Amino acid sequence: MLRFTQEILLALRAIANEEEAHEMSKKAREQFDFLGINVVPRREVTYPIFDRNPPKTDVELVNRVEDMWSQPYREIQYAACDYLFRHKEMLGGQHLNFLKKLIKTRAWRDTVDTIATCILGDLVLRLPALRSKITAWIRDPNVWVRRSAIIFQIQYNARTDWPLLRQFCLTCAQDDEYYIRNGIGKALIAYARVNPMEVRRLVQDNSFCDQTTQEVLRVV
Repeated sequence: MLRFTQEILLALRAIANEEEAHEMSKKAREQFDFLGINVVPRREVTYPIFDRNPPKTDVELVNRVEDMWSQPYREIQYAACDYLFRHKEMLGGQHLNFLKKLIKTRAWRDTVDTIATCILGDLVLRLPALRSKITAWIRDPNVWVRRSAIIFQIQYNARTDWPLLRQFCLTCAQDDEYYIRNGIGKALIAYARVNPMEVRRLVQDNSFCDQTTQEVLRVV
């Protein structure tokens, strides 16, 4: 374990709450161990450590994030997301597989959605040529990779590549996975704030699952 990670872990353990940890684990279907720390106190103890330890290179950034990701407590993965977001401008096209690895490892919608919308989304917006590589993600066997392809543009608003999002939604329109159907709904609802008529037309003219159709049509 890196010294940086050790410092993060010690700071988090010092404010752990066993009762809250049990409730958090239940909400995540007992998939992860928690220390029982909510977002505000977590950031109060981790941000000063981040301030003292900015990564000197992208390699150091990746090493630190991967080391945090390998630890058992979920709050350390949340801290890793915060640290990565803080230095997301250091990422380039060569880091796409690194982000994909994070998405697939210790995967759940909390970390997946943060990485997809806040970090992957920023990277692809800065480097539009990466969209061609993301296109392959929509047929990946991993549900979280497919979800990430669908939702990575959620914060783009008018800059959304609608033909790409439309293609992804149609490719997965009949997917049985809840988190794919949910991702389609989230992405279309987000884009409907910009172009509700196109979203309504897509949903009405194509065969999506009832859940997605009802969710989207409620807001458009």
